[in-house]
Amino acid sequence: MAMINTQNRKRKKTTDLVVPHSDHSRPATSGLNRNLNEFLQSLGEVLIDITAVEVNTMVVEQITGDKFIAWEAYRDIYPISGEYLEQQGIHESLRSRYLELRKTLELEYALLLSDPSSEFYDPTVLDSTSGENAILTDPTVEMHHIQTRLPDPISPTHSEEILKAQRVLRNCRFLRSLRKISELKTALDNRNKALSRTLAQQPGYVKPEVLQKAVTTDIIYAQTVIQLDGDVINRYSQEILDHPHRDVILQIHKEGVTAGEKQWRGLLEFVISLVQASLHWNSGKDGSF
Repeated sequence: MAMINTQNRKRKKTTDLVVPHSDHSRPATSGLNRNLNEFLQSLGEVLIDITAVEVNTMVVEQITGDKFIAWEAYRDIYPISGEYLEQQGIHESLRSRYLELRKTLELEYALLLSDPSSEFYDPTVLDSTSGENAILTDPTVEMHHIQTRLPDPISPTHSEEILKAQRVLRNCRFLRSLRKISELKTALDNRNKALSRTLAQQPGYVKPEVLQKAVTTDIIYAQTVIQLDGDVINRYSQEILDHPHRDVILQIHKEGVTAGEKQWRGLLEFVISLVQASLHWNSGKDGSF
C-alpha cells in the first residue's frame, strides 16, 4: 500500500508540470527533489534502526490503550531527579532505574548537540575545559552532577524554549529513543504501584528482597536480539527461574521471536524494494529533463 500511494503522489506531481520548461516547472521540480531527499534521509534513519530486531517478553498487570504522545512523554521524563522521585513516592528500589532513564534522554540530546551534521549542533558541548561534556565522556557520572541542556517543557524561561523542544521532538533519532524510554518508564510506574500496594497489604517492616519477590509483574523476563550479521543474543531474568508459569512465558517468548523475525525480514525486503524503486525513478527523472 505504501508503494502504491507513493506512485500516485509521483504521478500527480508530473501532471502539474504542464510545460516542462515553463516557470511553473522549476518550483515543482525543486519540490520533488526536496521531497525525495527528505525521503531518502528518513529511509537512511530507518535502515539504521532495523539492523537488529529485539523481542522482549514481559508479564504486566494490565494492558492499557494509551497512545504514545511525544510531548506528554517528554514532559513526564524531563523533571526526573532524586528529589522529584522522593516527592512522587517512588519506591527506593526503583529510583536508580528512573534516574538512568533520565540520564539516557540527556545523553541522546548531547549526542545531537555534538553532531556537526545535526541542526542542533553546538560546538561548546565538545569543550572539555568547560566540564559540561561529562555526559559524553564519563559513563559513571550521576544525574545530579549533570547540568541539563534539554529545553524545559514545564517551566520555560521564554517561548523559544518551547519551540526548541518541539523541534527536538520532530527529530527521528531522538523520538525513537524517547519512545523506548517512555515504554520502560511505564513499566517502572506500574511496578512502583504494585510495590506500594503490596507494601500497604503487609504491615510492619518487610525485607526488600521479600517485597521484590512479591511483585512478579512488569519485569522483562526474556529478551532476544537478532542482529543483521547473524548474531543472536538471548537474555533471561533470574526471576524466570522460579516463576510458576516459566514454561508458558518462555513458549510465548519463543513464538514472539519467530513472529518478530518474520516481520523484520519482510520489512527489510520492503525497504530494499523502496530503495531500488526510488533509484530507478530518480534515474528516469534525470533522463527526462
